[in-house]
Amino acid sequence: MRRFLDAVRAEKKLITIASLLFILSIVAGYLASGPASEWLKQSGVWDQFMEKAKTIEKNPSWWAAFGLIFANNMFASMTMIGTGLFFGIYPLMGLVFNGMLVGVILGTASEQSGIHPLTLFITQILPHGILELPAVILAVAYGIRLGILVFRSMIGWGSPRLRKENRRAWSDYLRRITPMIIGIMVMLAVAAVIESGLIVAYAK
Repeated sequence: MRRFLDAVRAEKKLITIASLLFILSIVAGYLASGPASEWLKQSGVWDQFMEKAKTIEKNPSWWAAFGLIFANNMFASMTMIGTGLFFGIYPLMGLVFNGMLVGVILGTASEQSGIHPLTLFITQILPHGILELPAVILAVAYGIRLGILVFRSMIGWGSPRLRKENRRAWSDYLRRITPMIIGIMVMLAVAAVIESGLIVAYAK
């Protein structure tokens, strides 16, 4: 637990930036839910979300819902970290897509139900998202850090001083990444327990 918290504190600046970007993406998705939903459909993000929902509807048992939710979220989080190798571009794009998806869902659901979007967010998303969303943000922050390290290593290859600094930075990152992944895994597991429980409860 202490190592995980140390890993979080080590990247508090990137975590703050990722959090603000995620919030702005949610707001943008909500304010432009019509055009944003079309954009998400064209990018394939919306289809992936709907496919996940349909799969759960076909077999709304707790274990099936938990397995699908946890596996999808864990895969997405690890992808966010791993693809940070490409200069951190994919984690940023994934964060924006997911934020806009949340905003579009809130806008669409609010329009159809007449319920205030903030109420929908608190009652429908926050119960499981209180752990799931921070886990995704942590994954994005560490994906961005990986991209920064790759970029710094490339531009600092010709400088002995920069190579030494980069080796130290890589060592620190690799030391922190294991407790971070374990922490993300635990957070996503608890979030999946809550979300699958809610799905089964609503299905009855």
